[in-house]
Amino acid sequence: MPDSSSDMSVKISIIIPNWNGKAFLNRCIGAILHSAVEYGRQFECIVMDDASTDGSGDEALRQFPDIQLVSHDVNRGFGAMVNEGARLAEGEVLVLINNDLIARADFITNLCKHFDNRPELFGVSGKTVDWENNTPNHVNMRGHLEQGRLKLTWSDDSSLTETMFLQGGSCAIRRAHFLEFGGFHHLYAPGYWEDYDISYQALKAGLVNLYEPGAVGSHLGQGSMIRAHGRERIEFVRERNRFLLLALNLTDEKLHREFWASLPEYVRRGNGIRFKQRLAIFLYLARNAAIIKAERKARVNRQRISDAELFQKFAGLGQPC
Repeated sequence: MPDSSSDMSVKISIIIPNWNGKAFLNRCIGAILHSAVEYGRQFECIVMDDASTDGSGDEALRQFPDIQLVSHDVNRGFGAMVNEGARLAEGEVLVLINNDLIARADFITNLCKHFDNRPELFGVSGKTVDWENNTPNHVNMRGHLEQGRLKLTWSDDSSLTETMFLQGGSCAIRRAHFLEFGGFHHLYAPGYWEDYDISYQALKAGLVNLYEPGAVGSHLGQGSMIRAHGRERIEFVRERNRFLLLALNLTDEKLHREFWASLPEYVRRGNGIRFKQRLAIFLYLARNAAIIKAERKARVNRQRISDAELFQKFAGLGQPC
């Protein structure tokens, strides 16, 4: 990919997972390439086509011949596509972009400038707004524990600030750390919460996440996941993966016990999804208990900050979702 600057200190790799994005993929690529040129450093753009049937990947390559297109015949899901793209990438910093995000010209500059001279920085999350009315779509997200369950909060900050969770479709991440942590974990497939999971791992390892409201992208909101799997399935996966994040990450014994102790009551009385789905969440965690245990052990070895310290750092910030 052409480069307009002699400053090579941070080369970026843009990774765009795509599935049947014909209606918006070319707009996404055009905008992000313009933003990368504005940044003025060497970059590459990798489109990971996840078994699309609408020809969107091939059409993008015809329109933008300098991109790298990696195509699969079998749909593997968001996390697997990002992980493969990260392994193929050459950049120090990965810029992860959903295929229905239209980045503003200064988007990449505002995301990536923070990595200079900040070795403790894991990732920077941007702000997404609705394409139609410009209202906030995803902003500064944090969380806290209530009776063993994770509750999210949000704030629409106007300046750079630390954050708990990065948005996987609108963020920049240091590639070395992403690979060190194993990328997005396969248990989250087909998607959702894997970006929050790796963000949480980074914080417990003593790294820093930032929210940069100056890195703005407009979200077209085409709902690829819902089209691929159906609304009911996605609602279940989102709820399941919220619990999976705690199962994989809580290493403070007290909080870990409280989490598992809360599950029977959640199955009996939880709201939001049907009893059958709540039971399926419990069985999913139980069925994968050996994998979860092994993963928790590996994560403990990287831990520098306890769960209690981490939640205390972000306590009382933001509004309930």
